[in-house]
Amino acid sequence: MITGIGSFPFTRVDEAIDLIFSTCRGIPFWPQLPKRSPLENMYVPFLEGVPSIVSDEAAGSIFIDTERTEGIEEFYENVAAGNTGAFAISERFIPGFYRFLERLGEIGDDLQFIKCQVTGPFSMGLGLKDEKDKPVIYNFAFYDIIKKALNMKAKWMIKTIQEAYPGVDIIIFFDEPYMVSFGSAYISISREEVIGALNEVLEDLPARCGIHVCGNTDWSVPFQSDIDIVNYDAFAYLDTVFYYNDDLKTFLERGGWIAPGIVPSSPEVMEETPDTVRDRAAHFIEKIAGVTSPDRESILFTTSCGLGSLTVDQARRAMELLKHVAYGG
Repeated sequence: MITGIGSFPFTRVDEAIDLIFSTCRGIPFWPQLPKRSPLENMYVPFLEGVPSIVSDEAAGSIFIDTERTEGIEEFYENVAAGNTGAFAISERFIPGFYRFLERLGEIGDDLQFIKCQVTGPFSMGLGLKDEKDKPVIYNFAFYDIIKKALNMKAKWMIKTIQEAYPGVDIIIFFDEPYMVSFGSAYISISREEVIGALNEVLEDLPARCGIHVCGNTDWSVPFQSDIDIVNYDAFAYLDTVFYYNDDLKTFLERGGWIAPGIVPSSPEVMEETPDTVRDRAAHFIEKIAGVTSPDRESILFTTSCGLGSLTVDQARRAMELLKHVAYGG
């Protein structure tokens, strides 16, 4: 099986969806287009309407003002009531999501899962700063707001998909690029706190939940969390998950999926061929077989990261190469 991460360099939504539908028909996903608008970056869409958030929409910049407390009581009331409608994301922030749902019927019987994505709690906690330029992850009270907001945004997204396409299974990825810095001298967050934050954001989500890390990290953290799918950059770091074989084995045997990103999301993609990509996939499968005997349906191939930083030609090349893994030719 194959799917994508989310971001593309296109400025026209339908152009991105056309590419997704032509390559990932089994597990299509909605496109984020940060070059179309700064409102489509990894922070702004998932903080819309969250109390204490201050946003410069023209610049796409955002921070949390801990001295602004209006709306917090109502926020927690909506969380307690499970009012997902209060956490809706407007079309101007994620036009690709709305247009994707409008067009998804074009896929027909090929549809296996619908994949969506939200920024993860560790990356949001480190990337979102307060008015003193300190990451919100170090402020217990306001980080609690962010974690609950991400959980409710995810619930809203899943519910919106289910209402449009009832009965179709959903995959949701939490994008965690900052996980590559976990364990460094600059990040004073314990592994228990990271696992706890992940589990809190995953709570009660009626979907198969994944984590995307576009690099290397301490893989025991996601393997020991409630995550269902671990997606990583297997182009540059293919062997790294196998340094944690015991945790990997336990994860797979409890029904977890592993999702190696075997197609580069860098300009190096232009040097790749269908054969090099298929050889990398085969090498990965051989390595996994040395750990356990997973169902082939529990391996989900992707690009190594989102494609938003590439040129249009490079992004097209990456998706076409990924398609070769599923369909050959």
